[in-house]
Amino acid sequence: MAKVRAFEVNVKGTQWHRIVNHVSAGKAKYEYLRDVRESWPSVEFKHLTCRIVGGPVTSEEFMRCATYRGLSNVRCGDRVTVGRGTGTVVGHNSSANFDVLFDDDSIEHAGQTLNCHPSSIQFHNEEPTR
Repeated sequence: MAKVRAFEVNVKGTQWHRIVNHVSAGKAKYEYLRDVRESWPSVEFKHLTCRIVGGPVTSEEFMRCATYRGLSNVRCGDRVTVGRGTGTVVGHNSSANFDVLFDDDSIEHAGQTLNCHPSSIQFHNEEPTR
């Protein structure tokens, strides 16, 4: 299990910064690049800057999503199991689901970040309120 941290990623010369929870700066930059390329196809990996912020960051948007799902105690950085895979909650998405980064040694989905419906997640931390 790699330690998840928060990274601030940006396109040089812009104010398009975003916090990405991931295990390395390179992986955080790549995740950000995939999102930015939808609206700016010519941007390249070399155009990105990245700095570590600290431990996983739980945004206000994430908290709204968790509250909407009735799981107001869930935070980014929480350890979870989904099926036969173990990982870390790193964010949320437009489907009001949680993004889970699976451990590299996970039985299923090793190393992937997947959109997981809250009902399929078993939380390892204190059981969230529903």
